[in-house]
Amino acid sequence: MVAKGKKFEDELKDLEAIVNQIDSGELSLEESIDAFERGVALVKSLNQKLDEVERKVELLTRNAEGRLDTAPLDKEVDIKSRRDKDEDDVPF
Repeated sequence: MVAKGKKFEDELKDLEAIVNQIDSGELSLEESIDAFERGVALVKSLNQKLDEVERKVELLTRNAEGRLDTAPLDKEVDIKSRRDKDEDDVPF
């Protein structure tokens, strides 16, 4: 199974190795199925790690005084979508 606490890059290398093993055609059917199951577990783990990082990411924005502030990524997306909506409302 997937080892807890393993770095993202290490898990990604493991997944690439599994894909290469399966693609090589040298594994038996049973070995291929086992490798596939390990690969699926790695994909789940990698996705969880990416989700965690996404929640932690903050964007730097300038406030009205010109100082840099941090804003959660989701807030910045909301700001951008509002900005895009406002631009749609401007007559040309």
